[in-house]
Amino acid sequence: GLSSPSAAWAEPILRGVVTADELLRRYCTRVYASTGSYEQTASVLGIDRRTVKTKLDPVLLQRLSERQETS
Repeated sequence: GLSSPSAAWAEPILRGVVTADELLRRYCTRVYASTGSYEQTASVLGIDRRTVKTKLDPVLLQRLSERQETS
């Protein structure tokens, strides 16, 4: 459900309070945290790797990295 930590990020999206740019930023960051590659993230999302690079959220990426290290 939405109470799980991995799904909590979706709550503002489902309420419609996130801009399209913010949504892209969060999604790029989450996929990049999983792939570790601009090129692979771009391929998965169907966008240019330069867009991935400019959209990454360093604070979110750090939190995701810390979460992965502890699991």
